[in-house]
Amino acid sequence: MKHYDYIIVGGGMASAAAAAGIRRRDKRGTVGIFSAERYPMYSRPPLSKRLWTDERIENIWMRPDAQALHADEHLATVIETVDRDTQTIHDQYGHTYHYGKLLLAVGGTPKTLPFPDVPILYFHTLDDYFQLYRLTRSANRFLIIGGGFIGTEIAAALSLLDKTVTMIFPESHLVDRLFPEDLKNYIDTQYRQHHISLWSQSHIASLTRNAQGIVVTDTSGRSCLVDAVVAGVGFSPNTALAEKAGLTVQDGIVVNEFLQTSDPNIYAAGDVCEFPYPYPHQKRRVEHEDNALAQGKAAGLNMAGAEKPYTHLPFFYSDMFHMGYEAIGRLDSTLEIFADWVTFGEEGVLYYLHDHRVVGILNWNVWNQIPQAREIITSQALYATPSQLRGILRNTP
Repeated sequence: MKHYDYIIVGGGMASAAAAAGIRRRDKRGTVGIFSAERYPMYSRPPLSKRLWTDERIENIWMRPDAQALHADEHLATVIETVDRDTQTIHDQYGHTYHYGKLLLAVGGTPKTLPFPDVPILYFHTLDDYFQLYRLTRSANRFLIIGGGFIGTEIAAALSLLDKTVTMIFPESHLVDRLFPEDLKNYIDTQYRQHHISLWSQSHIASLTRNAQGIVVTDTSGRSCLVDAVVAGVGFSPNTALAEKAGLTVQDGIVVNEFLQTSDPNIYAAGDVCEFPYPYPHQKRRVEHEDNALAQGKAAGLNMAGAEKPYTHLPFFYSDMFHMGYEAIGRLDSTLEIFADWVTFGEEGVLYYLHDHRVVGILNWNVWNQIPQAREIITSQALYATPSQLRGILRNTP
């Protein structure tokens, strides 16, 4: 039975950051990384963003790689059980490994739909990107199910390839829960101007195949013919391994401020991790790149003895045609929103307030202002009049 001082289960961005965090404090301890994927650690955001425009595929690989970190990387290896009493993990091949400290950075799995007779691509991994790329060589008509981050980004990418795109989603607007009504209308208009058909407030009644392709019918009786179906309808954290090990699980694997689970020798980070914020009215589980990188690094440092609380407030971003944004904190269309536009739809900052305090900020085509935005949220300053926020954040030369 092989022993590792540190074992990381998961092969994503949080895992790569954790390995780097360990090495910052411990140059000699043995590290084993176990990934269910067949590829070395890579960055996921380009899969639905820059790889469809100007990014090169070789740029997605995480740096430093496992070799530079002096870690053993076990690819295509599923960890099936964790035995906390013996501090061992067991893979699908029957191998057992002993750990000193263990990190669960196992991410999540896309939710699926009840249409088993039609091939649906649930976009999430590098293999999914390759599959969709191959489909674009032969298919011209695409159905996108879901109007959130994945749906809007993939639809924009396919439209730029001159594909016919139909989007179906249950909400009234694209990315409906994030933005105020006027901005949501603006986004919808931009998609329609790019000849994307939006079936809002709509649910699929049936997906069937015939000689011409895939027939899509919604609950109102509307139908169309497509060649391929891509779905982004939500994400479930992979908590089964932690549950089997008897760790505390709620919306994700529950950790304390040091990213330790209910077992002090086991840590969690990334999309699967439910963690305590020092700031009120924020999410307790975050599925974005910045959190994966910062939280993974913090977990690695703490596994190696740092004992430093994780207090980072992560940001996220998206690109849709000429529209791009960086956002931090809680974006919720039901909150009070103060919009500080330079030009509506083109450049501006939106502040999301709860009890006269800023809890979220949207920088719409405004760049390099996340550190200042983070300071505004974490300061928890009172703004009796939201207009006091006007002009605080702007694009800088």
